Amino acid sequence: MKKLYFLLSFISILGTANVVAQTKTISLTETTQAPEKANYQAAARFSPTKLRKIIYSTAVDPHWLKLSNRFWYQYETPNGKQWYIVEPAVRSKKILFDNNKLAAEITMIVRDPFDSQHLPIENLKFSKDEKSISFEVKSTIEELKKDRKDKKAADSMQKKIFSFNYELATNKLTEVKNYEKPKAKPSWGSVAPDSSAIIFSKNYNLYWMDKENYKKAVKNEEDSTIVEHQLTKDGVKFYSYGSDGDGEDNETVVKNNKKRRGAYVLWSPDSKHFVLDRTDSRKVKDLWVINSTTAGRPTLETYKYQMPGEKEAPIDEFILFNFPAKTYKTINTTAFKDQSISTWGKESLVKDRDNEFRPSIWLGDNSKFYFSRTSRDLKR
Repeated sequence: MKKLYFLLSFISILGTANVVAQTKTISLTETTQAPEKANYQAAARFSPTKLRKIIYSTAVDPHWLKLSNRFWYQYETPNGKQWYIVEPAVRSKKILFDNNKLAAEITMIVRDPFDSQHLPIENLKFSKDEKSISFEVKSTIEELKKDRKDKKAADSMQKKIFSFNYELATNKLTEVKNYEKPKAKPSWGSVAPDSSAIIFSKNYNLYWMDKENYKKAVKNEEDSTIVEHQLTKDGVKFYSYGSDGDGEDNETVVKNNKKRRGAYVLWSPDSKHFVLDRTDSRKVKDLWVINSTTAGRPTLETYKYQMPGEKEAPIDEFILFNFPAKTYKTINTTAFKDQSISTWGKESLVKDRDNEFRPSIWLGDNSKFYFSRTSRDLKR
């Protein structure tokens, strides 16, 4: 019994000593070491934008021509940028133009000093006959934007862009006078393969316009002479024909509700039909995101999201439109409960990557298209 008592006392003393050893008294005059600050400047040195300046090109990105089996590409090394034209059939690779001569000629026209290693050529394109190329060069010259009148107003000036045409056979460089940079085509337009019609959504419904009115919209979307036609009338929020305003907060949705949005349709090759994947999410419960970093008061984004275990699920359906007749019907694709469906689009050809007009066509022919269907548990 005495041995047991002695052993317990010894363990107790060791435990007390251990506690005392781990206890530290800090005086009021003692200074603690400040935590190390994050060095964001050092991390920024390895951002993708800055790494691209020191890594240069790592792969060939071909732009195939249409009248031949040739392609051109740009490649950058520590010695500068170079442009090549390649003809794989005969294993030929040539320099597209003389950088030294071209830099000197551009310098004489733009009045900015350019060297052969750092030619700021942008938007290089081959002509339709593939006998010449066109490209743009941004200068240091300040000019007033067309929609502004006051040079002193904020964001009223821009760098002047020069456009050039270069004949490959004669190596002749010509400036394109009074050049106006073309506007990007609206992202909301789904153009038919024959360019006869453009489909888009507005206020949750489908609309269409012809080619001539689409050209007006490309120049000015606010043009009051644009004629558009309504295809559907039963679209509502969270059961719309096209965009619901995903990613927009409560203020932006109200502002953009009457603007044209994308409809995401796939056309038949003959432009007579198109199919649309419409989703009914009205019974799905809401989720919210509060944007507290915006200027002014915080804004709220409301969207639909099915949480695990919830019964209310979005319902997908296919709507097939007969465009000449301006009629449509819902296709019965039901196979699984709470299934998701998706139409397959025709794969774009590599040679079409530089086309200004690239229609969205379904995978199939004029009489059929293909789609995928997946059960909620992803087992079927």
